[in-house]
Amino acid sequence: MASQLNQQRIIDEFLRCFRKILMEPELAGELVRIAKEHINEPNAYQVIAEAVSSQTTLKIPEEHSDADRLFIKLLMDTVKSDSNLY
Repeated sequence: MASQLNQQRIIDEFLRCFRKILMEPELAGELVRIAKEHINEPNAYQVIAEAVSSQTTLKIPEEHSDADRLFIKLLMDTVKSDSNLY
């Protein structure tokens, strides 16, 4: 039961994030730019999370939730996949 509640919480957080991105289309470009800028840094995950919070309207708390970690990983994977195409 607790696992199902945690999964629902993660889904709800993701949905709030995607709604924000849909309502602010320029946000997607900013997220990708930030990830591309920091993807090769030794602590890229943390640097990207901090940059997203400080440079966009999408706020990631210092203590990352499962949804936060999943989102940052997805962002990093997207940028890595994009760079592999070229």
